[in-house]
Amino acid sequence: MSEQTNPTEVTQTAAVSTEPGKPADKKPALRPISDPREVAAVVMGRMKLVKTKKDELSLAIDGLVDITQQLTRAYAEQLLTIDRLRRRVKELEPPTTETPAEPRPTLQ
Repeated sequence: MSEQTNPTEVTQTAAVSTEPGKPADKKPALRPISDPREVAAVVMGRMKLVKTKKDELSLAIDGLVDITQQLTRAYAEQLLTIDRLRRRVKELEPPTTETPAEPRPTLQ
């Protein structure tokens, strides 16, 4: 026994402007649909929209992952460069003799 749970589905149809100078209404007209083929067409259309949006978001996420990896590599290279420069500066500094210095007065 095949029984429809909601025989009066509602779908949106685009409102078309009758005058060429006026824009279409902002609210699309709603009408009930009961034909299973029409319901299937509406559902398939919405599934296609969702799949398209999912694909767009996947591409955006992949792009962000690539950029993040590039930034991480650049950051790691900069840290290595900074570490090498610190070691080089220490090598080039003249050796200092460690003499106890008088404590400096502090301003209060």
